[in-house]
This record gives sequence, structure tokens and C-alpha cells, in this order.
Amino acid sequence: MSVAETRFAALLDHAHNDPNIVGLLLVGSRGLGAHVTRDSDYDAYVILSDGRLLDEYAELFPSEHGAPVEYILVSLESFRAHALPGTPSRWNAYTFAHIEPLIDKLDGEIGRLTLAKTLPGPDDAREFFGGYVNLYYRSKKNLVAGRELEGRLDASESVGWLLDFLFAAHDRVRPFNKWLRWELRHHPLDEPWQHQVLPRIEAILSTGGIDEQRDMFLDAEALARKRGIEDVVDSWGPDVEFLRA
Repeated sequence: MSVAETRFAALLDHAHNDPNIVGLLLVGSRGLGAHVTRDSDYDAYVILSDGRLLDEYAELFPSEHGAPVEYILVSLESFRAHALPGTPSRWNAYTFAHIEPLIDKLDGEIGRLTLAKTLPGPDDAREFFGGYVNLYYRSKKNLVAGRELEGRLDASESVGWLLDFLFAAHDRVRPFNKWLRWELRHHPLDEPWQHQVLPRIEAILSTGGIDEQRDMFLDAEALARKRGIEDVVDSWGPDVEFLRA
């Protein structure tokens, strides 16, 4: 066994027998079982029953970023709120997507808390779609006016909002960019997105082309209307036809 494998096996053995450890998650490449190389580390969330134990366990399991086994020590109270919609740690939500706890001593609560982090907030789809439409509009205005660089910059910025909206509209959180192709391969989206989103994104990032952006918008508008947020488009008034043209 490698050093990392040996250390992680020891952590698992300890966690099973330590009453202060109520949950353990393996995340990252090892947790998802993909993009694993011989140098891949083990990123383990170790959930403690009481936050007052953090200092003690930090000495018991010393760790630093990039170590063969990275021990991410959190209290149960902190874990309950971590990466939920509206929290400063929301950026970390995809870390918990498709992850099942290796240890859950609370009758499934760790699993339920993990799943909750991967679901969009009630207003996420609306907010993300609004941000996407705004940047698409700005891009198109710039490109029509001959401001190519400005238009391409807006187009590239619109892609992040579009992906956030797309996954929220499918009741999921957007994957980290590293995992986008893997996510689509293993957890497909509805058509036409499943087979068109990546080629369109590549075209938009390469050229900022109006035609590719328009086609993307038309499908995004259809999805928004299907999800009951058509008012985001309708609020653009006479500019709706400009967005569609």
C-alpha cells in the first residue's frame, strides 16, 4: 500500500471506533472514483460531534493542503450549514455531489446533510438566468456595435451564469469545470442540452459569435419558461425581440 492508502485506512479504522467522530466523507477524485492518478491525495471530511474538539483533533490528525491525506476537520454544527444556498461557503457545494458518507453514525443524518448541499436554492435558477440574459444582451450590443473584444468578454462571462442556471434548472449544482464533461457523461441533462451545450460553449468562447449565442439563448429561454420564470425574459420588454433575433 502507498503512504496515502495506509494513512487513509488508519483514519477509517480510527473513525469507526472513535465516538467523537460521527461522520466521514471521502471527496474529490478519490471520492468520485474518477480522474484518479497515482499521485491523487485523499480529501477526507472528518465530522466531529462537538466543535470544542477541533483543536485536540487537529493535533491528532495534522494536515496541510496537498498532503497524501488531507484531514478536513469540521464540527457537526458547522457541517450542517456548510455550502448551503446563501452561505459564504456555497462555492464548495459541488464537492459533495454524488458522495455517499463512508461513516454515518447519526442514522442517515450525515447523508441527508450531504445531499442538501447539492440542491439549488429556491431562487437560484431565477438569479442565474437573469445574470446570463444580462451578459448575453451586453455581448450582443457590443458585437453589433463593432466592439468585438468587449462583446467577446461579455460572452465569456455569460457562460458561467448559463451553466449555473442550466444545472439549477435541473435541480443540481453546477460542477467545477474539471468535472463538467464527467458530469454530463455520468449524469446527463435533458435534451437539447446534453449534446449541444459543450459545442456551443466552445464556439462562444472561441469566437463570441452572435449566432451561437442566439441559439443558446433560445434554448435557455425555453427552459426558463418550462421552469416558470418566463417573467425574467418578459421584463426586457421591447428588447426581447433583439435578444431572439
